[in-house]
Amino acid sequence: MSIANVCYVNGVPLKSGKNEEARDRSRAALLQAGADLMVEHASRHPFAALRLRSLCAQAGYSTGAFYMHWSSLQEYYDDLAGHLSGEEMFGAAFESLADVASSYADLSPLEAIARVAYQDLQLLVDDPLWDATELMNVTWGRTRLQEPMAREYERHDRLGGQIYGSILAHRGREPRPPLDWDGIGAIIQALAEGFGLRYKTEPQSSDSVMGLYATAVAAVLAVLTGPSRDNSTADEAIRTLLDVSNSPATPKPQPTMRDVPAAEAT
Repeated sequence: MSIANVCYVNGVPLKSGKNEEARDRSRAALLQAGADLMVEHASRHPFAALRLRSLCAQAGYSTGAFYMHWSSLQEYYDDLAGHLSGEEMFGAAFESLADVASSYADLSPLEAIARVAYQDLQLLVDDPLWDATELMNVTWGRTRLQEPMAREYERHDRLGGQIYGSILAHRGREPRPPLDWDGIGAIIQALAEGFGLRYKTEPQSSDSVMGLYATAVAAVLAVLTGPSRDNSTADEAIRTLLDVSNSPATPKPQPTMRDVPAAEAT
């Protein structure tokens, strides 16, 4: 290594004050620029890595078979984008989940919800197109396919809400106002998407992720639905559960380290 390089590599960390602050700012700016360009490039052309020969090899067909369906790669890209944002996506999964929910009609609400939630998340992460759909959501789903993707989310919210609603409706529970089953479905679908990504990144913890998702779904439904004669709103139900002043008098626990932020806020 040259003397100039030694001075540069060994000298920079020893600087302090304004020089160190400037170095931190430049590092943060360069990392942010890289993140921005990654998203910008992917948004412009999410299919950049797809080449004709590799596509055909992956599918096990010749290029002649490809040109029987599409006249160009761009036409193929447009068709693939439509496929990943179209109504056929996850349709079979929702039908299967609805059948599962109806088969648990004789179980307790909690057990039925837990079992459906497990199946719900498993169907999602096992779907061979889900990873590609997630990539589409964060690229063209924010630009040229924003409207069809939004419609698909609404459809998923409605179907998911109907499935979980079928478990509770005949037990006399309804969404608390101003929510409806579509709104509750949107919350559950957002949970599924988040836990699904967690499942993919931590496959060794799949059982734990599944259990946490089932608990989250059950908690959402327990709080945001109520007996049909209960007119309490969702906000009122949440406040009641979180307002310790409405709880029976009990000795005030001493805050632990994890409780410090909450204790300081009160």
